[in-house]
Amino acid sequence: MVRLGCIRRDGGFSLATLFPSDDPSTSLLAGLAVYGAGFCSRPVGAALLGPVADRISHKRVMIISVTAMAVCSLLISILPTYKDIGLTAAVALLIMRLIQGLATGAEAGVANAIAIELAPPGKEGLYLGFIGGTCIQLGYLGSSLVAFLVSALVAPEAMREWAWRLPFAVGGVLGLLVIYLRTSLPETLIHRAMHRQDELSRIQETTIGVWKTLWSVRLSLLAVILVIGSVQIANYAWNTGLPNMANTVFKEDSTWVYGIMTLMGLSWMLAAPLVGAFADKVRPSRAFTLMRLLLIPCFFLTLLYSQKSISTFFLVTVFGGAIVGFNMALYNFIATTLMPRAVRTTGVALGYALGVSLFGGTSPYLLVWLQREHMAWMFPVYGSLIALLSVAVYHFAKRRGRVYIGD
Repeated sequence: MVRLGCIRRDGGFSLATLFPSDDPSTSLLAGLAVYGAGFCSRPVGAALLGPVADRISHKRVMIISVTAMAVCSLLISILPTYKDIGLTAAVALLIMRLIQGLATGAEAGVANAIAIELAPPGKEGLYLGFIGGTCIQLGYLGSSLVAFLVSALVAPEAMREWAWRLPFAVGGVLGLLVIYLRTSLPETLIHRAMHRQDELSRIQETTIGVWKTLWSVRLSLLAVILVIGSVQIANYAWNTGLPNMANTVFKEDSTWVYGIMTLMGLSWMLAAPLVGAFADKVRPSRAFTLMRLLLIPCFFLTLLYSQKSISTFFLVTVFGGAIVGFNMALYNFIATTLMPRAVRTTGVALGYALGVSLFGGTSPYLLVWLQREHMAWMFPVYGSLIALLSVAVYHFAKRRGRVYIGD
């Protein structure tokens, strides 16, 4: 699905038709709400839908989540403009983003749960590497390609007026296709969990039972937050912070910057299943420890890019990004192994939402701000400390018997 973050007001796609371009404060507030609402509502989605997935049906929550995202994307593509309905346009867009955030908060956890429970024993890492690495990167590349094609083929005036809707329409239609494909997925919950009581009784006991269980494995939840949060510091730094620094601070050639970023994304997409298979072979805990410790010198590579130099940007992005990509291929797998089946969807979804919100979302801003304030050395120190903490807490949880798959 096309991410709203692909839409820019400085060209390509424009939201000026939804927000009043002659009212800067309203435009700013609406823009902040649109970009932040989806992330803010993710933990709520994990809390609301995660327990239902863990107690009622993985498959059903998966279909509900994808349906919500697809329908909202289609609705955005036909949303009336500010000129037509005033501020109601901005409010409607905010509501769509909130719903998409709620759906995404549950979808990530349930997708990982289904993938790991359908994987043959001993190949869980390969399956999660493909689902959590290759497929996600393919989605990012696909959304960027659709945005690029529409921008390249449509005149700027038409883009501002109506063509910005096309990527949302394409995303919505593809989402409906995904819904059809996912109806063929088997239900992965155990039979007695599905049919222990009638539907109403199970719904009534869902939330309390799941949260009690999750509290009993709170060490695992902390480990999931750190395992995910640590790699998201690097992910957002490489995918957002470094290219923004290249384009806005050092005024690099944007064509080269986007080309290098595409190359990095392709390498992540191809490497993910191989890294997952490597984890299956050497044991997940060993693969995780190795990859996460390699992330520490990787963070310090960012210090090399302190002035305009596209060759240095290439070096840091591609070679440093390779290590980031290896970690991105593993984090979904490792996080999923830390949660017992009874709360797997809720724990992973909530840990993901909190990890991204606490660590990932602030990473690019911190990177650029520290560079501007001549304190760039603090970013790799910060990233390294969180990486070390994630390894320490993971192994502490493992010694306490909180790793449920693979080890």
